[in-house]
Amino acid sequence: MTSIVRATSIIMALGALLSPTRLPAQPPNVLFIAVDDLRTSLGCYGDSLVQSPNIDRLASQSRVFQRAYCMQAVCGPSRTSLLTGRLPDNTRVWHNRNLFRDTHPDLVTLPQHFKNNGYHAISMGKVFSGNELELDPASWSEPEILKQPGWRNYARRDSGESGKGAAWEAADVPDDGYSDGKLAALAIEKLVSLKANEKPFFLAVGFLKPHLPFNAPKRYWDLYDPNIFDVSDDGRQVQDVSIHALHSHRELGGYRDIPKDEKVDAATTRQLRHGYYACVSYVDAQVGKLLNELERLGLAENTIVVLWGDHGFSLGEKNRWCKGTNFERDTRIPLLIRVPTLPQSGVPTQALVETVDLYPTLVSLAGLPLPDDLDGRSLVSNLNDPQASGRDAVLSQFARPFKKTAPEFMGYSLRTDTHRYTRWISWADRKTVAEELYDYGDKNCASHENAYWIEQRNIADLPEQKATREQLSAQLDQMLQQRVKSPPPVEVDFDASQPKKKRKKS
Repeated sequence: MTSIVRATSIIMALGALLSPTRLPAQPPNVLFIAVDDLRTSLGCYGDSLVQSPNIDRLASQSRVFQRAYCMQAVCGPSRTSLLTGRLPDNTRVWHNRNLFRDTHPDLVTLPQHFKNNGYHAISMGKVFSGNELELDPASWSEPEILKQPGWRNYARRDSGESGKGAAWEAADVPDDGYSDGKLAALAIEKLVSLKANEKPFFLAVGFLKPHLPFNAPKRYWDLYDPNIFDVSDDGRQVQDVSIHALHSHRELGGYRDIPKDEKVDAATTRQLRHGYYACVSYVDAQVGKLLNELERLGLAENTIVVLWGDHGFSLGEKNRWCKGTNFERDTRIPLLIRVPTLPQSGVPTQALVETVDLYPTLVSLAGLPLPDDLDGRSLVSNLNDPQASGRDAVLSQFARPFKKTAPEFMGYSLRTDTHRYTRWISWADRKTVAEELYDYGDKNCASHENAYWIEQRNIADLPEQKATREQLSAQLDQMLQQRVKSPPPVEVDFDASQPKKKRKKS
């Protein structure tokens, strides 16, 4: 592509978003910020408990997508969906240990597409995965930096040397006493060097918190009075759901100070919630450092900024911890996109959107050629106009059991403007084994300041819900038929595809 044609394509793509007097002289940079296990507990999403001033400041300059959803509520499949622009069924990635290149060795990822079109693509922190064996060198212009020597989960030796030690820690250390502080400093150094580079850049920075363990410098814990964390909410599980709806993987229960069955008392629940919010504020501070450096270097006016959480998270509500389900708290994610001179910046959109929509959006904003086999669709119209419509419904899914082998059961979940319909099928014969239905406008669902919803009861079997259930079931059938491609001719032996060597903890 000649420089004239390239410049013209950029102008056409950004023209609707940028003032005609401020079109960029160069292709826009991209700063992509991923935050691990970040649910919509942010001020810009209505949570009055959290202190997130830097992300909220970014929100005031961005389009905040209030109803964005991940494709599968666990890190590996969710990140693969975003970075490939494909649904989990189309990459065969349903588990953190599944690798999309086992079935699609020549697939061009989002950063790889930018790299192939003249960008310098860099990955720092947890972007594709927290495991070194699941990184993707083909996507980047230089080797990925997952962690560096001295990056530790724990600052105090009594909390744990490696692996799963204590579930929380509040050491009185500076920000770089934990890994995310070191990551922010490293990313700032990279921004300085990229400023001197003639190439546009795609810089992905993946922060590790608020993923367990809930470890953050003490001053971020001190931002919160522990008594603000209410632990009197109903601790019973969602009523009338099958065993498939609730995950059996005990992520929290693997920490040394937590019972294996994750049945914790009120004091522990309060401590865990306090720790999660402390970690959110800690990451918020690191995001603020990145954004400040972007402005100091004069890069902000020509850089697209995306802040994204890979999936939601539960903090004991309805007796459930972590992620791994098709419920609203797990599948709904924070998504902020800042484009220079964005019309009506700070005005949120209620459009229903999916993780896979990020790939075509960023490609379109950069004026790059758009691949024709993506599963998402561009959000440029929603950036232009916060009132623009989104999808009629969004899709999420989760496999049971959560293992790297092929699924035994799969749950597909359709989220519309008002309802969620989930169908669990036997993978071998595709027969329905359970259904769920939730109406977010009735008494069987509760809202916490609109920051997140809590399903209380599955109403799929109620006679008065028959018509709604059947209508949403037919809508899910149509969506799957249109969007899920035929599986590869030979099923992958996931066990055989994995290197036989000891894995480092992610």
